[in-house]
Amino acid sequence: RIVALPPASNPYRHCPYCPKTMATQREVIGLVASECNSFAEQFFAANCHRFSDLEGPDVAKTEQKAEWFDVFKRFEAEAELTMQNALFLWGLVQAKTFQEEFVEEATQCAVLDDFLSLTDYPAFVKRMYREIQQKREQDAKLAEDKPRLRKRQDSLRPDTPMGNLETQQKLSELDQRLAALEAERNSLLVERRKLVGREVHATTSQTLKHQIELQRYKEDVGLD
Repeated sequence: RIVALPPASNPYRHCPYCPKTMATQREVIGLVASECNSFAEQFFAANCHRFSDLEGPDVAKTEQKAEWFDVFKRFEAEAELTMQNALFLWGLVQAKTFQEEFVEEATQCAVLDDFLSLTDYPAFVKRMYREIQQKREQDAKLAEDKPRLRKRQDSLRPDTPMGNLETQQKLSELDQRLAALEAERNSLLVERRKLVGREVHATTSQTLKHQIELQRYKEDVGLD
């Protein structure tokens, strides 16, 4: 059973000398979503060549390969660890419980919806088909003797807005180092867990998605 945590107190909230020291809850959700979406974007770009035979976005109308589901399971595992890392970075989850304020804000702004939907195989295939279509369109515009060009963000984690530029720069450097270590750890952990028969499941992502859907339902029927 998942229990929502009360909003965490912010010791700097009323500090007159550091009004921008702490990010707002909406900024935090935006940063979490940005990091998760960046991971998804890079994963789909790196693996779309495996889906070269995919003829459409609807799994019910397109023959599926076992290899594709294997790629999906790897995405599901790495996405779960990415989500855990992003939430842990901000202290938003403890033993699969989420801050109530975080869930309420995520319900309103919906910036995590697209990423959370990708833990369902049909949504994953639909997104992969979109990636393939984009690649085909880009390749068609490039000369055959030129390498494929694609603009992507180099940073693994978005910058946290701070009032002090020096502090923000230092924080950004720390975040990039942490993100690089976490990305490598995620890949190694997924491989190890697979070898020992204890695969990573999308428990955090699925639980958060359920909490957001439940909150929206309560608001729709007037229970909240």
